[in-house]
Amino acid sequence: MPRLNREESQARTRNLLIEAARNEIVKKGFALASVRDIADAAGFSQGAFYSNFPDKEAILLELVQRHQSEERAKIEAALSHAQGDVAKAMAGIEKWASTINSDPGFAVLATELQLQALRSPSFAQGYNDLNRKHRRALGTLVTRLFELFGKKVPGDPVEIATGFIALVRGMALVSKDGDTNRSGRIVVTFLKALVGSAPSGT
Repeated sequence: MPRLNREESQARTRNLLIEAARNEIVKKGFALASVRDIADAAGFSQGAFYSNFPDKEAILLELVQRHQSEERAKIEAALSHAQGDVAKAMAGIEKWASTINSDPGFAVLATELQLQALRSPSFAQGYNDLNRKHRRALGTLVTRLFELFGKKVPGDPVEIATGFIALVRGMALVSKDGDTNRSGRIVVTFLKALVGSAPSGT
């Protein structure tokens, strides 16, 4: 295995710490998942943790940002790969939706995020800023999707995006009874209904 340079080594360390933090927070909750626990789980010292993150809240915000960026990238890819083909676009959206809430730790992590935002004003500020940016970006993708169908967005795209985010988060807390695709099917059902009832864009 080739030797990593300084930047690659730091990126690897950050990634391992972030993944360890996610696992520890899901397993123990934010309050009980200590910096020592996270560092130990990642195979590093506490010094390595503090060399990359000032505190647990910072690593939690990094988790949020990465998750949101990954979700937007998947939707963007579905729309871009369709190249104007409505059927391909919807197929791509359905494929993405099938992965929503498939991670059993997502519901726990989403709950921990909300609770920490209520408890900590400093965390809430960063968390809310990320959510606002995420909703705006998703609103742009919502507009693109409706335009692809030749429809007008029936309202503020950001508000529509916010509604779907709330639906996904709510579904994460509902027992799946072993059905990992249920959330995705419900999201797609609501999306198709919204597109179908929207006025023509011409």
